[in-house]
Amino acid sequence: MLTQALTMLAYQLPELLAASLVLALLRTRTPAGAHGRRLAVAGAAVVLVASLLRLLAGFGQAWLITGGMAAMSGSLGTWLALYSAAVLLLSVASAVGLALLGWGAVRAIGATTARAA
Repeated sequence: MLTQALTMLAYQLPELLAASLVLALLRTRTPAGAHGRRLAVAGAAVVLVASLLRLLAGFGQAWLITGGMAAMSGSLGTWLALYSAAVLLLSVASAVGLALLGWGAVRAIGATTARAA
């Protein structure tokens, strides 16, 4: 079980680190009223939370496969399908967060070029 948990963590770690870094940079390196900052912070936060929830869903799925089914009644296939649907929804949420981050960046770049002109 420990090996599976570390493997799942390794798969999610790049996204967790990147979203955390972007969130930290946005919070410390941009002024509070900067154009697009709110969208970018919201997007990075959504990506971070979705990644954490995907990690938790993976832990739950591993627990279900390794020992939880003995204590639960029901079909393993049904539970795995529910986990797959949850992970799919979390991936969609992560994509929405990335779109918000990009939208915030576009607004910030547009505001910068408008001021420079």
